[in-house]
Amino acid sequence: MKISAVDTFVLGADLASPFGFSQWYYQRRMNVIVKISTDEGIAGWGECYGPASLAAEAVNGFYRELLIGLDPRQHEQVWAHLWQRSLDYARKGPMMAALSGIDIALWDIKAKSANMPLWMLLGGKGGAIPCYATGMYFKPAMGESEMMTALLKEADGYIREGFRMIKIKIGKNIAFDKKLIIEFRKKFPDLCIAADANHAYNFKEAVDIGRCLSDNGYAWFEEPLSPENIADHARLRECVTVPIAGGECEQTRYGFAALANVHALDIMQPDIAYCGGITEYQKIAAIASAAHIDMMPHCWGLRINQAVAASAITALPANPGRYEKREVSLEMDRTEHPVRDGIFSRWHEVKNGSLILNDAPGIGVDIDEARIKRFVPEAP
Repeated sequence: MKISAVDTFVLGADLASPFGFSQWYYQRRMNVIVKISTDEGIAGWGECYGPASLAAEAVNGFYRELLIGLDPRQHEQVWAHLWQRSLDYARKGPMMAALSGIDIALWDIKAKSANMPLWMLLGGKGGAIPCYATGMYFKPAMGESEMMTALLKEADGYIREGFRMIKIKIGKNIAFDKKLIIEFRKKFPDLCIAADANHAYNFKEAVDIGRCLSDNGYAWFEEPLSPENIADHARLRECVTVPIAGGECEQTRYGFAALANVHALDIMQPDIAYCGGITEYQKIAAIASAAHIDMMPHCWGLRINQAVAASAITALPANPGRYEKREVSLEMDRTEHPVRDGIFSRWHEVKNGSLILNDAPGIGVDIDEARIKRFVPEAP
């Protein structure tokens, strides 16, 4: 089997209701997907996380010509080939995101050629995976009091849908964040809640917020500090009892090894569409296991990344092992996303707060290419 064509699709859609987090506000959602075709008629789909047009240009302008003629099932060899050819200038950033999307498409082809679902090819198991609802983003048109009420109501809706865990956004300002943390715990005393700051705090602020999260029994404190500030992540872990999570901004086994070496995180959160794809994710998972660090893939994009993250979760080793297993939950983005909800003809069903893995060969999702045209941005 040989790769015969590599295509990218940059897709976007304006939002009816803009939303934001600690760093900026979204008016529009953009994504890029990769299609790799073969001379045997099997095609695979991948997804890149991050700036869509930059990742697409990396695929089109650099990686494509290196891929033509290779056997897509030899993903280790292909990954090493692309890595070596781009090592001087693509170890991190949009080019690694591009390589991630390519790698996902290779695994989709490999699983389809083996007539196996990806989760089985990875050594995992099918069935239901518990999900946590990611939402509670900031509302640009609301004052803080009105927004607090709206966010609590939003969370209540997710619980009514069957979600047993949610993740809220913090990082607006210290006073509001503390009130938000406390009000959510008051409203939902028994609910599993995590908090994501998107690296909004300095060290002293993070200690303060971390203690508030600890006092209110939160599941984890995600991205408390700049991703460049590895040393203070390790210091923070010694100051608070709430688990410290992060890694969505990190890439490759080398980046995550650096985090493990200084004990910076309790929970690693690589995004498979950004960290280097499934091939590299497996190496990151091995590093986490050897360092006794939990793994919980970050997943904020389309149903391709969602399916891949779900499949990868099923193959994770227990940390530590015990008779009553600790669940690893899948992130389920609940924000408005016309592309995610508009281009797929098949995907893994989400029901009562869980994703139900199907048995379709490959990653388990199908794209209707006719629907893609609606989301291709018009040329200026």
